[in-house]
Amino acid sequence: MGSEKPMPKKWTGSKLIALGVLAVDGSCTYIVLYLCWLSIKMQFTGSLPYLTTLIGALQASTAVVLTAYFGKAKAENIKGGITYDAALGADSESNDL
Repeated sequence: MGSEKPMPKKWTGSKLIALGVLAVDGSCTYIVLYLCWLSIKMQFTGSLPYLTTLIGALQASTAVVLTAYFGKAKAENIKGGITYDAALGADSESNDL
C-alpha cells in the first residue's frame, strides 16, 4: 500500500517541439560544419557562403521556436498576477529578516 510509485511527468507538446527543433538544429549545424570543413579541405570554398547561410537560417528558426516556448512557460508560471520567481524571491526576503 505504501509502495505506490509516483506517476512520471508527461511532457507537453510544446516541450517536445522545442526539444525536437533543438535536436534538428544541433545535428544539422554539425553536419553543415563538417561540409564546410570538407569544402575547405577540397579547396572548393565557393560553397561556404551557402553553407553558412544555412546555419544562420537554422539558428533563426530555433530562436523563434524557443522565444515562443519560453513565452508560453512564463505565462504558465503566473499566479495571482505575480510570477513564480517573484513569489519565491518575496518568500526568501521575508525569511531573511
